[in-house]
Amino acid sequence: MVSRVSLALVFFVLVGARAGGLSACGDKFLLVGRGILFQHAYAAIYPGAILIVQPPKAVKSAAVRDSRLVTALKMAGHKVDVVQQPANFVDVLRRSAYDIVLAERADASSIPEIATEGRPKATIVAVLEDPASADLAAARQQFEVVLKTPERLSRILNLLDDVMKVRRERLGRTAPSGD
Repeated sequence: MVSRVSLALVFFVLVGARAGGLSACGDKFLLVGRGILFQHAYAAIYPGAILIVQPPKAVKSAAVRDSRLVTALKMAGHKVDVVQQPANFVDVLRRSAYDIVLAERADASSIPEIATEGRPKATIVAVLEDPASADLAAARQQFEVVLKTPERLSRILNLLDDVMKVRRERLGRTAPSGD
């Protein structure tokens, strides 16, 4: 009788030790390196209104023309508008309040410093595609914020979040709004 009890006890201990490796239905997909890959979601801490200025269609390789950028910005919580160049920036910028204007360097240089009634002016982010170090240094002296591409979308989102944080601090709003 004692041998049967001890045998049963050993059996249950071995089965119990092995049960830690058993997975319920679907749990095996949660193990590292298995199952479906999920895209990491990014939510902007400081969502803002962003105007993307796209160069003429003749410019084939423009970083701001990437449709993934617009999608990622919208998914992060930003309000995004896109305007084709040539456009009347004065009307576009006066019609709506933008926090950030994202444009290729040539277009960013032509964006006028528009004084809007009661609204702070937008921060211009100049986008440079594969710039030489001299061009990058010159752009950094000309513009407050420069985005060097190609760059991962997550780093672009982080840069724009930092720009929004600085804007809010300058305007005296340090906490994120519930937009």
